[in-house]
Amino acid sequence: MKNISKFAFCSVLGAFLLTSCVKDLNVTPKDENKIMTFDQDAIFTKCYATLALTGQQGPAGSGDVDDIDEGTSAFVRMIWELQEFPTDECWIPWNDPGLPEIRTIKWNSLNQLVQGLYYRFYLNITLCNHFLENATADGDGANQIAEVRFLRAFNYYYLLDMFGSVPFSDKVNAQKKPQYTRVELYNWLEAELKELEAILPATRINDFRVDQYAAKMLLARMYLNAEVYTGTAHYDLAAQYAKEVMDGPHKLHTVSTGGVYSPYQEMFMGDNYRVMGGPSGEGLLIIYQDGINAQCWGGSTFLVAGCRDKTVYVNPATSEGWAGFRCTPEFVDKFIDVSLTGTTLYNEFDMPGILGDDRAILCSKLNTGKPVVKADTTLLADSLVTRGNMGEFYDGWSMLKWTGRYIANPLGEDITVIPHGTQFPDTDIPFMRVGEAYMTYAEAQFRLGNTTEAANAIQALRDRANNTTPFTLSLDFLLDEWCREFYAEGRRRIDLVRFGKFAGPTADYHWEGRGGNTSEQGLVTLDKKFNVYPIPESDIVAGGLTQNEGY
Repeated sequence: MKNISKFAFCSVLGAFLLTSCVKDLNVTPKDENKIMTFDQDAIFTKCYATLALTGQQGPAGSGDVDDIDEGTSAFVRMIWELQEFPTDECWIPWNDPGLPEIRTIKWNSLNQLVQGLYYRFYLNITLCNHFLENATADGDGANQIAEVRFLRAFNYYYLLDMFGSVPFSDKVNAQKKPQYTRVELYNWLEAELKELEAILPATRINDFRVDQYAAKMLLARMYLNAEVYTGTAHYDLAAQYAKEVMDGPHKLHTVSTGGVYSPYQEMFMGDNYRVMGGPSGEGLLIIYQDGINAQCWGGSTFLVAGCRDKTVYVNPATSEGWAGFRCTPEFVDKFIDVSLTGTTLYNEFDMPGILGDDRAILCSKLNTGKPVVKADTTLLADSLVTRGNMGEFYDGWSMLKWTGRYIANPLGEDITVIPHGTQFPDTDIPFMRVGEAYMTYAEAQFRLGNTTEAANAIQALRDRANNTTPFTLSLDFLLDEWCREFYAEGRRRIDLVRFGKFAGPTADYHWEGRGGNTSEQGLVTLDKKFNVYPIPESDIVAGGLTQNEGY
């Protein structure tokens, strides 16, 4: 069974004295009479719960963040939507508030999703600050304090990456918060994480608590993107910290546990804690999900239900099917020539073998034998519709990497090992994993001129995926390999920005829908401002902040 904590994961939600919030950094209780005695264990658990849940009772009814749908307000879902939907990986036809502007890269400081994510980060940070101001180091307290400092740093890292110059505070008080430049926040994070790697546990206390290797991985990620954040490259340090993770106790998951699914598939299944957790599991930061005890519309339920509808797919172990995101032609082209897709009709279990890569967990054919893509007479019959023209769910292959099925279940429709719930999947979310260390090490070493070291790291990932295709290292190849290994894990925008392919006058990579353009219209030049998101207008006014350039 899952080993999460000696503390109940959901029952602590009502113990959080900073109730449903957040419209500025000075978060205070709505009702002064509801302030309760500080419960260190409960608030510690809530600090982790903010990554997994959306409010006080779950899955809905008393959300953490005001003025946004509670399911949408989830930490995972909002990061995922803002990191994936504006990119070349997936397309979604929904017209939820703020979403059309995200997928076409036309957002502004009033965008609801941009605002919701920004305030989610600051809610989490405020909670961490509250814990750190009151916690003691007795018993497990020293470990708790170090872990909550990491969780605070993790939220600040996403503010650094996605918003750039932002307010900073390590206290809960009513004072105006200074606005750190991107360089100032980077420097604070670097110092904080270096201190944390020395005081976090060497081995995680349970599957869902972090150890020192999570701090090392976050440092490696920061160093790989240092030139974006500070103007100065640190590929040597990125390689150093990535290698420390590679040489640490957490290892790539390379041997199938159940003997049915590939090791890569097993990392994204309903009982993936079996392969991601434990002292040597690949997961470095695993976000707990459970169909009974941690119900949320914005975690793995979004990832599993969002890519399926309720027609005939192999049972994903959830009754939900939302007809949401699909593969883009540019993404499918990472595995197969798009011109051949009209005759490549397979389900998600057969497709990896056909395409020669276990990571290609894609579907072009339903159980009934019917293609998942409607016929487009302007292209090959039943081929992919170009993304600029995609207007509904059945305009692209299915991206079925995430599932609620258990590792021991046979291929096919029947579920023999029953999940905890019929609606919400049990699939935990490996938000950082060892595979990132290998890709980070490969890219950093290549940029430093060490091609043999880079090739060896890439080969380890391709061996795990049973991909025997020869490759030649280049920056374009590395960007594609990041996509093949990490698609649908909520990081694509980071990589496109680092490679200079997202926005700005020199960005020369076109994908359907980029800036709203179709392939017939060609490459559109996007203002470089879109490489970061704007600070919400409400915080500019309330906090006297300076907006990011161009907004």
